[in-house]
Amino acid sequence: MSVQKLLENLAATAELMGQQVSPIALSVMAEDLKDYRIEIVIEALSLLRRESKGRFSLAAVIEKIEVLQPDGRPGADEAWAMYPHDEASTAVVTQEMHEAMYFAGDLDDQVAARMAFKDAYTRIVAEKKRAGIAPAWKVSLGHDVAGRAPALAEAVRLGRIGSKEAIGLLHPSDVAPMLQMAGKEKLALEYKIVSDEEVMKNLSNIKEMLVAKMKVAI
Repeated sequence: MSVQKLLENLAATAELMGQQVSPIALSVMAEDLKDYRIEIVIEALSLLRRESKGRFSLAAVIEKIEVLQPDGRPGADEAWAMYPHDEASTAVVTQEMHEAMYFAGDLDDQVAARMAFKDAYTRIVAEKKRAGIAPAWKVSLGHDVAGRAPALAEAVRLGRIGSKEAIGLLHPSDVAPMLQMAGKEKLALEYKIVSDEEVMKNLSNIKEMLVAKMKVAI
């Protein structure tokens, strides 16, 4: 499929979405999309025409490409919703989210901040994909202890972090419930059994210490 065919599809998509884009702008857009297979871009444009109600843009096209060939990274809207917007919430996010939030962090207007984040996130993700860099998930631990287990359980369930990493970030009493929420029922049961054994062992040690103290006193 030729570059000319791509330019024609870009122009047609823009027109059908109610916009007129200059030939120069279309050429620049085609250049920015050159690292993607043309067939995927054409399919993404078709998806954009059928589903999008927003403006025609390079970011919108790339977002549809992401839908067609996902690598586990969330889309821009989902990424914005996932990112913790306060210090209390625990979340598991990607490096791209951290980098994109830099462009939105100083904006008091939440609508403007969201748009700045989405544009930056889409661009950064595209750059990482072209470089062959896989998504790297990191835990952003909030100070609300009660909210940690559900957030970590979801990340474990989706394979974004391992069970061992999540366990290391929780109070022992929260580990079994977290594993249960993550769908790791067998591991949750094994952990609970081990925890109960440790509790009984500790109680036994305390009892022995008290008996020893009583003998000394006598």
